[in-house]
Amino acid sequence: MKATHLLLAFAASAAFLAPTHAERYPSKPVTLVSPLPAGASTDVVTRAWMHCAQRDSLAGQPFVLVNKPGANGVVAASFMKQQPADGYTVMVAGMSQTTITPYVFKKPPYDPEKDFEGAAMFAVSPLTLVASAQSGIKTMDDLVAYAKARPGGIDFGIGAIGAPGHLLSAALAAKLGIKATMVPMNGEPNGLTALMGEQVPVMIFLTGSATQYIDNGKLVPILNFTDKRLPTMPAVPTAGEVLHDPGFARTAWIGITTKAGSPPEVTQSIDRWTQACLDTPEFNRALKQALFAPQYVSAKDYAGVVKRDIAFWRPWIERLGITND
Repeated sequence: MKATHLLLAFAASAAFLAPTHAERYPSKPVTLVSPLPAGASTDVVTRAWMHCAQRDSLAGQPFVLVNKPGANGVVAASFMKQQPADGYTVMVAGMSQTTITPYVFKKPPYDPEKDFEGAAMFAVSPLTLVASAQSGIKTMDDLVAYAKARPGGIDFGIGAIGAPGHLLSAALAAKLGIKATMVPMNGEPNGLTALMGEQVPVMIFLTGSATQYIDNGKLVPILNFTDKRLPTMPAVPTAGEVLHDPGFARTAWIGITTKAGSPPEVTQSIDRWTQACLDTPEFNRALKQALFAPQYVSAKDYAGVVKRDIAFWRPWIERLGITND
Protein backbone atom coordinates (compact mmCIF):
# COMPACT_ATOMS: atom_id res chain seq x y z
CA MET A 1 0.00 0.00 0.00
CA LYS A 2 2.77 2.40 0.94
CA ALA A 3 4.60 1.54 -2.30
CA THR A 4 1.47 2.36 -4.28
CA HIS A 5 1.15 5.72 -2.55
CA LEU A 6 4.81 6.48 -3.28
CA LEU A 7 4.38 5.63 -6.96
CA LEU A 8 1.31 7.86 -7.27
CA ALA A 9 3.10 10.71 -5.51
CA PHE A 10 6.12 10.36 -7.81
CA ALA A 11 3.90 10.34 -10.91
CA ALA A 12 2.06 13.43 -9.74
CA SER A 13 5.34 15.19 -9.01
CA ALA A 14 6.75 14.29 -12.44
CA ALA A 15 3.62 15.54 -14.17
CA PHE A 16 3.88 18.81 -12.30
CA LEU A 17 7.52 19.29 -13.24
CA ALA A 18 7.16 18.31 -16.92
CA PRO A 19 6.33 21.08 -19.43
CA THR A 20 2.65 21.14 -20.36
CA HIS A 21 3.45 21.92 -24.02
CA ALA A 22 6.37 22.52 -26.33
CA GLU A 23 7.27 26.14 -27.01
CA ARG A 24 5.62 27.31 -30.19
CA TYR A 25 7.92 28.37 -33.03
CA PRO A 26 8.42 31.24 -33.45
CA SER A 27 7.84 32.74 -30.02
CA LYS A 28 9.81 35.92 -30.80
CA PRO A 29 10.84 37.98 -33.86
CA VAL A 30 12.82 36.22 -36.60
CA THR A 31 15.78 37.81 -38.41
CA LEU A 32 15.69 37.31 -42.17
CA VAL A 33 19.15 37.78 -43.73
CA SER A 34 19.34 38.86 -47.37
CA PRO A 35 22.54 38.65 -49.43
CA LEU A 36 21.28 41.35 -51.80
CA PRO A 37 21.05 45.13 -51.60
CA ALA A 38 17.73 46.90 -51.19
CA GLY A 39 16.15 47.74 -54.53
CA ALA A 40 17.01 44.58 -56.46
CA SER A 41 14.03 42.61 -57.77
CA THR A 42 14.97 39.71 -55.49
CA ASP A 43 14.81 42.08 -52.53
CA VAL A 44 11.28 43.06 -53.58
CA VAL A 45 10.01 39.47 -53.52
CA THR A 46 11.92 38.80 -50.28
CA ARG A 47 9.96 41.59 -48.61
CA ALA A 48 6.73 40.26 -50.07
CA TRP A 49 7.42 36.79 -48.60
CA MET A 50 8.34 38.34 -45.25
CA HIS A 51 5.19 40.47 -45.02
CA CYS A 52 3.04 37.47 -45.89
CA ALA A 53 4.77 34.97 -43.57
CA GLN A 54 4.62 37.20 -40.49
CA ARG A 55 0.80 37.37 -40.52
CA ASP A 56 -0.96 36.27 -37.34
CA SER A 57 -2.42 33.24 -39.11
CA LEU A 58 1.08 32.04 -40.08
CA ALA A 59 4.24 32.89 -38.11
CA GLY A 60 2.46 35.39 -35.89
CA GLN A 61 5.77 37.13 -35.17
CA PRO A 62 7.50 39.99 -37.02
CA PHE A 63 10.44 39.38 -39.33
CA VAL A 64 13.37 41.77 -39.25
CA LEU A 65 15.03 42.04 -42.67
CA VAL A 66 18.80 42.53 -42.57
CA ASN A 67 20.45 43.24 -45.93
CA LYS A 68 24.07 42.04 -45.99
CA PRO A 69 25.22 42.38 -49.60
CA GLY A 70 28.78 41.70 -50.62
CA ALA A 71 30.87 39.11 -52.48
CA ASN A 72 27.72 37.65 -54.05
CA GLY A 73 26.49 36.07 -50.85
CA VAL A 74 29.67 35.44 -48.87
CA VAL A 75 29.00 38.27 -46.39
CA ALA A 76 25.47 37.06 -45.68
CA ALA A 77 26.39 33.37 -45.57
CA SER A 78 29.34 34.03 -43.26
CA PHE A 79 27.05 35.95 -40.92
CA MET A 80 24.50 33.14 -41.06
CA LYS A 81 27.13 30.51 -40.20
CA GLN A 82 27.86 32.35 -36.95
CA GLN A 83 24.23 32.28 -35.76
CA PRO A 84 22.76 29.58 -33.52
CA ALA A 85 20.81 26.81 -35.21
CA ASP A 86 17.54 27.73 -33.52
CA GLY A 87 15.46 29.09 -36.41
CA TYR A 88 15.53 32.68 -35.23
CA THR A 89 17.94 33.68 -37.98
CA VAL A 90 17.06 32.42 -41.45
CA MET A 91 18.36 33.47 -44.83
CA VAL A 92 16.89 34.14 -48.23
CA ALA A 93 19.16 32.69 -50.89
CA GLY A 94 19.10 32.26 -54.61
CA MET A 95 20.62 29.90 -57.11
CA SER A 96 23.70 32.11 -57.34
CA GLN A 97 24.58 32.28 -53.64
CA THR A 98 23.75 28.61 -53.09
CA THR A 99 25.18 26.80 -56.11
CA ILE A 100 27.85 29.11 -57.55
CA THR A 101 29.46 31.53 -55.08
CA PRO A 102 31.32 29.08 -52.80
CA TYR A 103 32.95 27.35 -55.76
CA VAL A 104 34.67 30.42 -57.17
CA PHE A 105 37.00 30.29 -54.15
CA LYS A 106 39.91 27.87 -53.91
CA LYS A 107 38.87 27.40 -50.29
CA PRO A 108 35.07 27.70 -50.27
CA PRO A 109 33.94 30.03 -47.45
CA TYR A 110 30.90 27.83 -46.83
CA ASP A 111 29.42 24.53 -47.94
CA PRO A 112 25.83 25.08 -49.08
CA GLU A 113 25.00 21.39 -48.70
CA LYS A 114 26.42 21.02 -45.18
CA ASP A 115 26.15 24.45 -43.54
CA PHE A 116 22.59 25.24 -44.57
CA GLU A 117 19.30 23.44 -45.05
CA GLY A 118 16.73 24.55 -47.59
CA ALA A 119 13.23 25.08 -46.21
CA ALA A 120 11.22 26.08 -49.31
CA MET A 121 11.67 27.71 -52.70
CA PHE A 122 8.96 30.05 -53.88
CA ALA A 123 9.90 31.82 -57.14
CA VAL A 124 11.92 31.67 -60.32
CA SER A 125 13.08 34.33 -62.75
CA PRO A 126 14.67 34.31 -66.20
CA LEU A 127 17.87 36.17 -67.01
CA THR A 128 18.15 38.77 -69.77
CA LEU A 129 21.15 40.25 -71.60
CA VAL A 130 20.60 43.98 -72.16
CA ALA A 131 22.56 46.82 -73.77
CA SER A 132 22.46 50.51 -73.03
CA ALA A 133 20.49 52.49 -75.58
CA GLN A 134 23.55 54.70 -76.19
CA SER A 135 25.75 51.73 -77.16
CA GLY A 136 23.91 51.16 -80.43
CA ILE A 137 23.80 47.41 -79.74
CA LYS A 138 20.40 45.97 -80.63
CA THR A 139 21.19 42.39 -81.66
CA MET A 140 23.77 39.71 -81.00
CA ASP A 141 25.38 40.51 -84.37
CA ASP A 142 25.73 44.11 -83.19
CA LEU A 143 27.38 42.92 -79.97
CA VAL A 144 29.89 40.78 -81.87
CA ALA A 145 30.70 43.66 -84.26
CA TYR A 146 31.10 46.05 -81.30
CA ALA A 147 33.56 43.68 -79.60
CA LYS A 148 35.59 42.98 -82.75
CA ALA A 149 35.87 46.68 -83.59
CA ARG A 150 37.75 47.38 -80.35
CA PRO A 151 41.22 46.04 -79.48
CA GLY A 152 40.14 45.23 -75.94
CA GLY A 153 36.86 43.70 -76.98
CA ILE A 154 33.69 44.49 -75.02
CA ASP A 155 33.11 45.23 -71.33
CA PHE A 156 30.39 43.20 -69.61
CA GLY A 157 29.00 44.58 -66.38
CA ILE A 158 28.56 41.80 -63.81
CA GLY A 159 26.72 41.99 -60.50
CA ALA A 160 29.51 40.14 -58.70
CA ILE A 161 32.37 37.79 -59.44
CA GLY A 162 30.96 34.29 -59.75
CA ALA A 163 27.33 35.40 -60.08
CA PRO A 164 25.21 33.73 -62.81
CA GLY A 165 25.59 36.86 -64.92
CA HIS A 166 29.36 36.56 -64.69
CA LEU A 167 29.41 32.90 -65.70
CA LEU A 168 26.91 33.40 -68.50
CA SER A 169 28.76 36.48 -69.79
CA ALA A 170 32.10 34.67 -69.84
CA ALA A 171 30.56 31.56 -71.40
CA LEU A 172 28.77 33.71 -73.97
CA ALA A 173 31.99 35.47 -74.97
CA ALA A 174 33.73 32.10 -75.30
CA LYS A 175 30.87 30.77 -77.40
CA LEU A 176 30.95 33.82 -79.70
CA GLY A 177 34.74 33.89 -79.92
CA ILE A 178 35.07 37.51 -78.79
CA LYS A 179 37.32 39.28 -76.29
CA ALA A 180 35.51 40.46 -73.17
CA THR A 181 36.37 42.07 -69.84
CA MET A 182 34.18 41.44 -66.81
CA VAL A 183 33.57 44.58 -64.75
CA PRO A 184 32.17 43.93 -61.22
CA MET A 185 29.35 46.28 -60.19
CA ASN A 186 28.54 45.15 -56.63
CA GLY A 187 24.90 44.44 -57.34
CA GLU A 188 22.28 44.98 -60.00
CA PRO A 189 21.25 48.52 -58.94
CA ASN A 190 24.83 49.73 -59.44
CA GLY A 191 24.93 47.88 -62.75
CA LEU A 192 21.84 49.72 -63.96
CA THR A 193 23.46 53.04 -63.08
CA ALA A 194 26.67 52.06 -64.89
CA LEU A 195 24.81 51.01 -68.03
CA MET A 196 22.78 54.19 -68.27
CA GLY A 197 25.88 56.20 -67.45
CA GLU A 198 27.70 54.54 -70.39
CA GLN A 199 30.37 53.02 -68.15
CA VAL A 200 29.67 49.57 -69.65
CA PRO A 201 27.66 48.71 -72.78
CA VAL A 202 26.05 45.38 -71.79
CA MET A 203 25.07 43.34 -68.73
CA ILE A 204 22.96 40.32 -67.77
CA PHE A 205 20.19 40.94 -65.23
CA LEU A 206 17.36 39.13 -63.57
CA THR A 207 14.63 40.04 -66.05
CA GLY A 208 12.56 41.79 -63.41
CA SER A 209 15.38 44.15 -62.47
CA ALA A 210 15.72 45.47 -66.03
CA THR A 211 12.11 45.50 -67.25
CA GLN A 212 11.27 49.04 -66.17
CA TYR A 213 14.27 50.39 -68.08
CA ILE A 214 13.53 48.23 -71.11
CA ASP A 215 9.98 49.56 -71.16
CA ASN A 216 11.13 53.20 -71.05
CA GLY A 217 13.73 52.66 -73.78
CA LYS A 218 16.85 53.19 -71.68
CA LEU A 219 17.93 49.56 -72.09
CA VAL A 220 17.66 47.26 -75.10
CA PRO A 221 17.03 43.52 -74.56
CA ILE A 222 19.36 41.37 -76.68
CA LEU A 223 18.40 37.86 -75.62
CA ASN A 224 16.72 35.91 -72.84
CA PHE A 225 18.42 32.90 -71.27
CA THR A 226 15.27 30.80 -71.61
CA ASP A 227 14.13 27.82 -73.65
CA LYS A 228 10.98 29.64 -74.87
CA ARG A 229 10.32 33.27 -75.74
CA LEU A 230 8.86 35.29 -72.88
CA PRO A 231 5.25 36.45 -73.36
CA THR A 232 6.33 39.88 -72.11
CA MET A 233 9.13 40.06 -74.72
CA PRO A 234 7.88 38.11 -77.75
CA ALA A 235 10.35 39.81 -80.13
CA VAL A 236 13.43 38.97 -78.04
CA PRO A 237 15.15 35.70 -79.07
CA THR A 238 16.15 32.97 -76.65
CA ALA A 239 19.66 31.72 -75.96
CA GLY A 240 18.73 28.49 -77.71
CA GLU A 241 17.73 30.33 -80.89
CA VAL A 242 20.82 32.52 -81.02
CA LEU A 243 23.45 30.18 -79.64
CA HIS A 244 21.95 26.83 -80.68
CA ASP A 245 22.84 25.48 -77.24
CA PRO A 246 20.03 24.54 -74.81
CA GLY A 247 22.51 24.55 -71.94
CA PHE A 248 22.38 28.35 -71.90
CA ALA A 249 18.72 28.31 -70.84
CA ARG A 250 19.16 29.01 -67.12
CA THR A 251 16.48 30.16 -64.68
CA ALA A 252 17.32 31.79 -61.35
CA TRP A 253 15.39 30.70 -58.24
CA ILE A 254 14.93 32.03 -54.73
CA GLY A 255 14.11 30.33 -51.44
CA ILE A 256 14.50 30.36 -47.67
CA THR A 257 17.27 28.43 -45.93
CA THR A 258 17.98 27.65 -42.30
CA LYS A 259 21.16 26.89 -40.42
CA ALA A 260 21.96 23.17 -40.62
CA GLY A 261 20.94 21.45 -37.41
CA SER A 262 17.93 23.67 -36.73
CA PRO A 263 14.94 21.93 -35.11
CA PRO A 264 12.73 20.18 -37.69
CA GLU A 265 9.74 22.34 -36.79
CA VAL A 266 11.61 25.36 -38.17
CA THR A 267 11.88 23.92 -41.67
CA GLN A 268 8.36 22.50 -41.45
CA SER A 269 6.95 25.88 -40.44
CA ILE A 270 8.73 27.83 -43.19
CA ASP A 271 7.59 25.25 -45.74
CA ARG A 272 3.98 25.60 -44.53
CA TRP A 273 4.09 29.42 -44.53
CA THR A 274 5.51 29.45 -48.05
CA GLN A 275 2.77 27.21 -49.38
CA ALA A 276 0.16 29.43 -47.71
CA CYS A 277 1.69 32.60 -49.21
CA LEU A 278 1.73 31.07 -52.68
CA ASP A 279 -2.03 30.57 -52.32
CA THR A 280 -2.66 34.29 -51.79
CA PRO A 281 -3.36 36.71 -54.66
CA GLU A 282 -1.34 39.44 -52.90
CA PHE A 283 1.87 37.43 -52.86
CA ASN A 284 1.42 36.23 -56.44
CA ARG A 285 0.78 39.80 -57.53
CA ALA A 286 4.03 40.93 -55.87
CA LEU A 287 5.93 38.15 -57.67
CA LYS A 288 4.40 39.10 -60.99
CA GLN A 289 5.21 42.79 -60.55
CA ALA A 290 8.86 41.86 -59.96
CA LEU A 291 8.70 39.53 -62.98
CA PHE A 292 9.17 36.40 -60.91
CA ALA A 293 7.00 33.35 -61.50
CA PRO A 294 5.65 31.40 -58.51
CA GLN A 295 7.25 27.99 -58.18
CA TYR A 296 7.12 25.92 -55.02
CA VAL A 297 9.80 23.41 -54.09
CA SER A 298 9.39 21.65 -50.76
CA ALA A 299 12.02 21.23 -48.08
CA LYS A 300 12.18 17.57 -49.08
CA ASP A 301 13.12 18.37 -52.70
CA TYR A 302 15.22 21.50 -52.07
CA ALA A 303 18.51 19.61 -51.66
CA GLY A 304 18.01 17.85 -55.00
CA VAL A 305 17.65 21.15 -56.84
CA VAL A 306 20.81 22.47 -55.18
CA LYS A 307 22.76 19.35 -56.10
CA ARG A 308 21.53 19.50 -59.73
CA ASP A 309 22.54 23.15 -60.19
CA ILE A 310 25.95 22.67 -58.59
CA ALA A 311 26.54 19.88 -61.11
CA PHE A 312 25.88 22.38 -63.92
CA TRP A 313 27.68 25.49 -62.66
CA ARG A 314 30.78 24.05 -61.03
CA PRO A 315 32.26 22.64 -64.27
CA TRP A 316 31.72 26.03 -65.95
CA ILE A 317 33.56 27.76 -63.11
CA GLU A 318 36.50 25.39 -63.54
CA ARG A 319 36.44 25.56 -67.35
CA LEU A 320 36.47 29.34 -67.39
CA GLY A 321 39.04 29.58 -64.59
CA ILE A 322 36.87 31.99 -62.62
CA THR A 323 38.22 32.66 -59.16
CA ASN A 324 37.61 35.24 -56.45
CA ASP A 325 40.81 34.48 -54.47
